[in-house]
Amino acid sequence: MSEMLGLASALRKRTIELSDEERAQLNAIIDLLIPADRDFPPPSSLQLIDELLHHLQPNAAHKTTLMLSERRLRTVLQELNMAAGGNFCQANAEKQQLMLRNLERRDPAFFQALWTLANHGYYKLLASR
Repeated sequence: MSEMLGLASALRKRTIELSDEERAQLNAIIDLLIPADRDFPPPSSLQLIDELLHHLQPNAAHKTTLMLSERRLRTVLQELNMAAGGNFCQANAEKQQLMLRNLERRDPAFFQALWTLANHGYYKLLASR
């Protein structure tokens, strides 16, 4: 019994690690979702990914959904890379925007979950500065 409890505890404490390429891609996506201006910095400058990944770890305070989980996020990042011809970050901004609009049409629940979590994290981080 104690082995099962230890395993469950270890799974809850596991952090989500993204590769440098995945982090760069997610930063690019978040910067497109929340454009910077002269009053608001780009989300990528705030380490927003760490806040977002924290919310993907299920716990009592926030339960991850099937729409936005580590597995689903990685799948979407791979799909966007394939749609971009191999590397989303190397596509021009217009093509990146088009791919995100296509993602929104194809998978509105995932897109909304990502957009909501990105906005929540962005303004939370700004408020704490």
